Amino acid sequence: MKDLKLFKMKNVIQEYAWGSVDAIPRLLGTENPEKKPQAEIWMGAHGKAPSRLIDGSREMALDAYIQADPDAVLGEAPARQYGDLPFLFKVLAAGSPLSIQVHPAKKQAEEGFARENRLGIAPDAFNRNYKDDNHKPEIICALTEFWAMRGFRPFGEIVTRFEALPIPVFSDEIARFRADLSPRGLERFFHALMSLDGGKKKQFIRELTEASAALEGDEFKWVLRLYETYSDDAAIAAPLYLNLVRLEPGQALYLSAGELHAYLDGLGMELMASSDNVLRGGLTPKYIDRDELAEVVNFSGAYPEILTAAPADAVTEVYRTPSEEFELARISLRDNLTYDTASRSAVQILFLTEGSADFTSPDGEIIHAEKGESLFVPARAGSWTAAGDAVIYRASLPGDGVL
Repeated sequence: MKDLKLFKMKNVIQEYAWGSVDAIPRLLGTENPEKKPQAEIWMGAHGKAPSRLIDGSREMALDAYIQADPDAVLGEAPARQYGDLPFLFKVLAAGSPLSIQVHPAKKQAEEGFARENRLGIAPDAFNRNYKDDNHKPEIICALTEFWAMRGFRPFGEIVTRFEALPIPVFSDEIARFRADLSPRGLERFFHALMSLDGGKKKQFIRELTEASAALEGDEFKWVLRLYETYSDDAAIAAPLYLNLVRLEPGQALYLSAGELHAYLDGLGMELMASSDNVLRGGLTPKYIDRDELAEVVNFSGAYPEILTAAPADAVTEVYRTPSEEFELARISLRDNLTYDTASRSAVQILFLTEGSADFTSPDGEIIHAEKGESLFVPARAGSWTAAGDAVIYRASLPGDGVL
């Protein structure tokens, strides 16, 4: 295959309603005069919004480029295993909270996708749960202060937080959970909360918000902030039953299948298996399938692990996760240190979050990249040396152990 080289990328910006109007433009150095919410930059070959490769005046769709010679672009083993780019790289800019959601395991996704196909549910139908047959483990790494909710709190902590609030309308459910601090007890408690409707739901929300306004703590502040947007949704109580996490720049969270979560505010790099499967559990006008949600959610309670990058070489730090489809790394170019793309014999996507760098091929071709630009590196692209003063986030297949 010819054209096995490093390319700059042109990527789709998704304008979801929860996006920030200024975070992505500020990162890219662009304008947003219409103040449209810019939520995500998609870098990858996902059929919903494939990136394009730039070669002078010529452009190529990334998905078509890969399929022309998967062995050369992905590497022989990944081409046999996946057949396409197995990960999707994103910049995520949350200007307002995303929906509470969960991703299915691989087998659940395969069975759910096949079932909904058999039932004739259209791919874009309101009540469609499974958009493809893949799972969606993911990692989010903060570029700014980043707020998220991830996984259920320990059982006793959930009960203690609810008991601290005078919510008479929900006191029986809280007492039942106190009597059975187990996954089954949590599932019953969560189902009862999700099932609130009519006058009881309105009373629950009124009692919850009035009590939260009188208390100190980030979880109570977030209850009130969620109420500003979702005043008729009992899931505004989520900061009391899900772990509320504040990430500093450079810190990350990994989410495996079954982890109920929501991103609330901030800018981050997100890397995931190439899937669009999401089941929602509140804070959304979109479809919520309570029965399917209960089949997918992990009803255990524990504190989440905050990930930091571990050194792999002089310029590279790696965020280690159990994922087989992806690995996130941060490359810091400074003090005459360089990065050789051939140090990873794997397909890569590179995104500059700070500074600029020159990428030089063995025959002397130079590609200059600035903050906010991305590059695609095929597995057999050869050795391109990056030099400059820059911070680069790298998406690739998992590598060997760290130093």
